[in-house]
Amino acid sequence: MMKKIKVVMASGVIVLVLSACGQTEKLENCAQAVENADPETTAEELLDLFIKGSISAVDSTDSESTFYITDLERDSEEWGSYSVGEKVDLDNDGENELIINGPYGGIYFDARDNKVYEFAAAEGTALVLSYTYYNGAVWIMYSSRSSGGFEYYHMEKFEGADNLVAEMNFGEEFDINNVEAGLKYTLNGDEISCDEYTELCSKIFAAEVYTIN
Repeated sequence: MMKKIKVVMASGVIVLVLSACGQTEKLENCAQAVENADPETTAEELLDLFIKGSISAVDSTDSESTFYITDLERDSEEWGSYSVGEKVDLDNDGENELIINGPYGGIYFDARDNKVYEFAAAEGTALVLSYTYYNGAVWIMYSSRSSGGFEYYHMEKFEGADNLVAEMNFGEEFDINNVEAGLKYTLNGDEISCDEYTELCSKIFAAEVYTIN
């Protein structure tokens, strides 16, 4: 009889242990499920999960580092705050990216390989982020305008956020070697005329979209 009771008690302990393990495993699995979305999750759904704070995004400067949307300042009354913007196909691959409006143009996010990645980010007055439509495609644009008498623009065209296919640089500045000559206009390192520069800018800036909060 005593042996039977011991067996029953031992069985009960095993059940309790297994149950506890099951609960622990369940919690771990839930946490893992939040961090790693289902393989069938679409890019749109991944971006929505990021907006909800359920998954993190990979930092563009360090692939081992991640951050959540809750790590961004989102007090709408503050100048340096961020807010959720539109979803737009910024890399010309047929799937939308997420715009987080913010200081100097905010941050753009892409979803691929079952993760969310920081795709493009503003970096102060020297690299103000925006995007534009040019020659039938969307281009990411970084602008630097100075009161010192120059402006510089860098544009990138992607076919998938991890596939940069074209770049373009243009700007205007004073020629320090010939101040009397006035402004110097360049396109991809080559000097162009004022009329050519004006025509180029009119096409690019007419379709530019600002994402400053």
